[in-house]
Amino acid sequence: MKKLGSFFGNLLVSIVSFLVMILLAILSFFIIVFVVNAGSAFAGIDPSGDFLVLSAALIVVAAIIAGGISPMAFLTNITVQDRNQMVD
Repeated sequence: MKKLGSFFGNLLVSIVSFLVMILLAILSFFIIVFVVNAGSAFAGIDPSGDFLVLSAALIVVAAIIAGGISPMAFLTNITVQDRNQMVD
């Protein structure tokens, strides 16, 4: 029974963290759109909205990928099984 409760607890944490990450990605996308728009206006360029959205999307995707493959993750050398054993 303890493992079943642990399973649903882990599932709930995964769902909540997924929703938080989606919310943060959307928020950062809107902020980056305004930054790209201001930067292009500062440079004297007036791109269409399609190019603003494309460039903002590329910047956000690059930031998410760069955050996911942090060098610190490789320095820890802790596998998922080792982490689960530490928690139990």
